[in-house]
Amino acid sequence: SLPVIIGPTCVGKTDFSVELALSCDSEVICCDSRQVYIGMNIGTAKTPHYIQQIITHHLIDVVYPDEEFNAQLWATRAEKSIKEILKKNRRPLIVCGTGLYLSALTNGFFSLPEITKEKKKEIEFNINEIEKQSSMYDYLKKIDKESASRINPNDKYRIKRAIEIYLLTGRSASYHRKKTKQKKKESVCYIGLTMDRKELYRRINQRVDNMVTNGFVEEVEHLLSLGYDEYLTAFQAPGYNELIQFSRGNLSLQDAISETKKRTRNYAKRQFTWFSKLKGVSWFDVSLGRAQPCQG
Repeated sequence: SLPVIIGPTCVGKTDFSVELALSCDSEVICCDSRQVYIGMNIGTAKTPHYIQQIITHHLIDVVYPDEEFNAQLWATRAEKSIKEILKKNRRPLIVCGTGLYLSALTNGFFSLPEITKEKKKEIEFNINEIEKQSSMYDYLKKIDKESASRINPNDKYRIKRAIEIYLLTGRSASYHRKKTKQKKKESVCYIGLTMDRKELYRRINQRVDNMVTNGFVEEVEHLLSLGYDEYLTAFQAPGYNELIQFSRGNLSLQDAISETKKRTRNYAKRQFTWFSKLKGVSWFDVSLGRAQPCQG
């Protein structure tokens, strides 16, 4: 079974994975939908380069912010990385913050028909028409209640993706998930890290402050100077959109920082919810700075 470290953002997965990887001669596979983007370093809390030089990390800095990336692409690359690591007689260690990506690896994913340029234009036109008549999320609830219940109302990318699947195939994304013939691809062993919520939120607030001190604002301004569209999916990660609005003069720095902290705390809540539904997780409380098995 593949060891998989799971837990909310800022709980200490990176530090824990470093210790485990060094003791087990492992290479780390990063399962994070934000850290795949090149140039987005500070705001996504990527593993420092000096650690990456000691322990090989996979699936960090995979694509540029304006390139499409999704759970299926991640799972395909992860499978390749796992094989490469095993060929070297080393152990893969997955560090996961994005449950959807991990699910694509462990449960498989459904294949969609190839989309032509003409069909893509047609779908885009239909989506624009939908937006004129109602909210995208309301439309999704009508065509696919199950997917709507799984997706955060503010997650524009996943809402749009679910609608695209329906418009492309005439069937809902939840229908395709149920009908997929693929069996589980990988057997995993979950190591869950948790801590007291108040302490986690304190750490999140402190980390955001540290990010700003370490150049988060400058990182965002640099990305914009490269010509990237401010509405890219990549920039929906907590902090990027807020600091873009600050750079545009639409938010004060204090408000941008406050909103980033709030969105990050909400993201951690969603991670807790997702990971709590997984079965067979060995949970460890790291509130005191060391892993202690959770009771019950």
